[in-house]
Amino acid sequence: MNNSIIEEKLRESHFGDEKQLEIIFSQESRLIIEAPAGYGKTKTMVSKIAYMLASNQIPYPKRLLALTFSVNAAYKIKKDVTQNIPIILEGTKSDFSISDKMLVTNYHGFARRILKRYGYKIHTSLIEIEKLQSVDDSDTKKLMQSISGLSYANAEILSNFNTAVKNVSGKYVKENIDSYNTTVIKELLPLKIIPYNAILSLAFKLLTDNSVIRNFYQRLYSTILVDEYQDTNILSYVLLNSLFTEKSKIILMGDTLQRIYGFIGAIPNLISHSEEQFKLNKIELNKNYRFQHNKQMLLLDSNIRKNAETPTSPNISEIAKIEFSVFDSQSLEAEYLINQSLELIEKNPDSKIAILVKQRGNNINAIIDEFNDKEVAFFYGLFTDDDPNYLKFNRECLFEFIELIRIKDQVTKKMTTSLINKIKSKITNSDALTNSLFILLEIFLSKVFTDFSFLSNDEKVSLIKDTFESYGLKQYVEFVEAKIIISTVHGSKGLEWDFVILPDMEAFSFPNYYGLCGYCGCGTNCNLNVTKEIENRFLEELSVFYVAVTRARKQVYFSASKTQLDFKNQNVSRNISCLLKLPGIEFKAK
Repeated sequence: MNNSIIEEKLRESHFGDEKQLEIIFSQESRLIIEAPAGYGKTKTMVSKIAYMLASNQIPYPKRLLALTFSVNAAYKIKKDVTQNIPIILEGTKSDFSISDKMLVTNYHGFARRILKRYGYKIHTSLIEIEKLQSVDDSDTKKLMQSISGLSYANAEILSNFNTAVKNVSGKYVKENIDSYNTTVIKELLPLKIIPYNAILSLAFKLLTDNSVIRNFYQRLYSTILVDEYQDTNILSYVLLNSLFTEKSKIILMGDTLQRIYGFIGAIPNLISHSEEQFKLNKIELNKNYRFQHNKQMLLLDSNIRKNAETPTSPNISEIAKIEFSVFDSQSLEAEYLINQSLELIEKNPDSKIAILVKQRGNNINAIIDEFNDKEVAFFYGLFTDDDPNYLKFNRECLFEFIELIRIKDQVTKKMTTSLINKIKSKITNSDALTNSLFILLEIFLSKVFTDFSFLSNDEKVSLIKDTFESYGLKQYVEFVEAKIIISTVHGSKGLEWDFVILPDMEAFSFPNYYGLCGYCGCGTNCNLNVTKEIENRFLEELSVFYVAVTRARKQVYFSASKTQLDFKNQNVSRNISCLLKLPGIEFKAK
């Protein structure tokens, strides 16, 4: 292949961005890349993969393994790679199949691949792992109710292990993974049942117990690239670690400040820990393309990150001035949200607006009531990762899908229509959440035959299973037709809109009591002084704030009210959020 042609094309397409090009052309065998939102991570990753393929850095029969925690992200990367690499390699003698050179999947997809091929060494039912029913192993009593004959002791082994994974209790996981796997193998696999965690833990067991199989995968995937590395949980980490050897080429990409899934198991400080453990060379992307034409948003992005780098004394060179409106009451703030949203849509007819909140509660309910009273259409996207109804909907979809593929394992439009009808017959609620989930379900299943039409049937089965198992329907909010979306910040992770409005920027809302307000010690003035005692809590809240701000492609607006509805639905006075008073942020309340 003519590397000089490719190099020239890549330099042109990356507009001379030195850090991006350093990553793409680096010959270092071990890299960790700090990639903030909007800094060109995905484009850089695709070009890096293309260049490695073109320059024969992955010689036959070796392969590149590209992994991510999120199923949605994995298939987006797969689509980008499939579409863009042929364009990048155009004009060169690239006579190879991309699928023969690389595998792009999420951790569970990779683990399933291993178990489908070699899982018979653990239990014969793993040969048809796609047809095993999934079970939620987080609750001891529910496990005993759903699995006939399961003892309390065994149910407790399963649920305690699930809790340990969520709490990142490494010592407990290490000491109890064998008993967890044994319980799954003896009690659940004979019944054609498998918990979500067990897909990873059993794959790890297979690689650990069988050196020949482990050595095969270590040699086959000589280069391992991981995206969204900051979201990796402890089971994904141990599985990944079992693939690494001294000869492995390792590329880890992520953003410390976008780790907002700590409450469901993302390992804290993983990027800095891995940099040292695996002796990685660090490169930081440093040019924000999302806000390149908006100086104040560029400064806001930069100054939030500087507060994260040195929380007690950030080095701020220029102040970011933000768009902020404050009102006497929650009802007046709700009126502002309606007027601002409609005004933005009128001026930008092709744009969508997201109203993002830290949490559900009486304040956002008042806003929703105002939208309904004024008959302003919006999409209800207030899904949380622990909402029982949201979890139930995804699990019902998963159950019915597995039942359908047991009958006929071909993913067809007729089959997905049947799936939708089965869910509609089981879930007959007509509340806002359920109605929105049916919209997302139909969008997702339609994407299987459009955006993901390039996938094989087995890959489509894995995509659908992984989406339901990981409660991933919320990731399709970006495709809804509604012009106004009301969502949680956590539900918006990985999504983008032209304009974002962040309401309820008050103490005890953003941040909330359990996140920071109950621990800050700054009294009633809400001028936060970050001390070592609260630094970790502060960084957790700052990460959520940063993710919220960076969901906007063009502009973010902030609002607050002087009175707030508390948990008793009573009006109480509140101060403006300390997050809007951080060093480097300035506002003049309208």
